[in-house]
Amino acid sequence: MIAKSITLYVKPEHVKEFIEATLENQSHSIKEEGIVCFDFFECKDDATQFLLYEVYKSEDDINAHAKTEHYKKWVTSVEPWFSRPRDRGTYIPVLQAE
Repeated sequence: MIAKSITLYVKPEHVKEFIEATLENQSHSIKEEGIVCFDFFECKDDATQFLLYEVYKSEDDINAHAKTEHYKKWVTSVEPWFSRPRDRGTYIPVLQAE
């Protein structure tokens, strides 16, 4: 499994439409076979900051998601609304030695 954490910073005048677009993308993304989790959060202390937490079964599933029509539509729509670049992290499970 691979987890992705993406922090997004949205211009205040685009928050409402960003939320709508992201909820639409989320509703399609959670139906993808290779996605285990696709959560969307708003920062409690800053209404213009958001977090996407996504868990995929494999790297191939990440690549497949990036090729979907709903993702392409989302990224094309929301990209101009960002106030600064996204912060991203990719994580893999820590396996405990037996």
